[in-house]
Amino acid sequence: MPRPRTQISPHLDYADLTQRYVQCQDAGEKNRWLVIRLLSHPKTPMSIEQTAEICGLSCSGVRKIARRYNAEGAVGLVNRQRLNPGGNRLALSDEQQRLLRQRLQSAPDDGGLWSGPKVGEYIETYFGICLHPSTAWKYLRRLGLSLQVPRPVHHQSATLEQQAEFKAGLAGHVAWLRSLFPNREIVIWAEDEARLGLQPIVRRVWAPIGERPSAHHSRRYQWVYTYGFVHPATGASYFLLLPRANVSMMQMALELFAAQVNPHRQQLIILLVDQAAWHMSQKLQVPPGIFFYPLLPYTLQLQPTECVWSLLREAIANQVFDNLDALEDVLVKRCQWLMQHPVIVQGKVGFDWIQAI
Repeated sequence: MPRPRTQISPHLDYADLTQRYVQCQDAGEKNRWLVIRLLSHPKTPMSIEQTAEICGLSCSGVRKIARRYNAEGAVGLVNRQRLNPGGNRLALSDEQQRLLRQRLQSAPDDGGLWSGPKVGEYIETYFGICLHPSTAWKYLRRLGLSLQVPRPVHHQSATLEQQAEFKAGLAGHVAWLRSLFPNREIVIWAEDEARLGLQPIVRRVWAPIGERPSAHHSRRYQWVYTYGFVHPATGASYFLLLPRANVSMMQMALELFAAQVNPHRQQLIILLVDQAAWHMSQKLQVPPGIFFYPLLPYTLQLQPTECVWSLLREAIANQVFDNLDALEDVLVKRCQWLMQHPVIVQGKVGFDWIQAI
């Protein structure tokens, strides 16, 4: 026997229902107003099944909304979280939250890393509040914290003050060159090298839930060096694959770069480089129109080219290559693709402080 048609109590007339539906700003609440509006149409009220299909709900969900409206009226459709915001309040006081945040800055008593159970144990021990481990984990997010892998920074890296001085010095150097050569365009490029070889690179991939993907692994010690030149302002790039990183290879890379990017020497190129031996060697003959500007030692975060290597490595991730020739074939195609897509490169290397100079 079919269910009888659900009757809607006349708490509001159809015009009022339509007005409430149109003016409602809360997405869930608006959908509930639509349910009641469809079920109570004065001429052609819809069935539970039709309403469920239109509103993206189950039939039982539609009936639940109808029963609540019949019993409570308009209040039954309101977002109850707005009526009871106390559910979002933390069990810890402001002072306890401050102490917890301060304690999380150092290692737990066992010398390991913080986890949900450890946070819950600390809260129970020092504040007398018992929390489930999953709730304690959520506390970390409520305090504005997120689980992250720290960015590697050399222990001798420049301080923030030293980095600010470097940036100001580069801006002053560019201004000085512009005053000396008012009719020449001054541009900033950056250069770096990346060693890539037959040692596998493992990266995250999407996989079905419940399955653990695997990647073949074969550790061998053969390498090729990628010389990368990037223009932070536009994302233009130039790459070379060379067998070694030394003065002679750097000399070749500079000459090819100058011939490709600045063949008529119309520009003056400031090239940001680290202080590797083959960059600072007296034997290196820098082509005319190029001026080296050494970066601070151990401070890779100032080097734009460092950010482009992840785009290169992802093309060879989770793969095993039989030899360097096979690896180079993939790298050549990837380098060509990057050179043809400056917008992608610029998204990685377009440091704001360089573009502002």
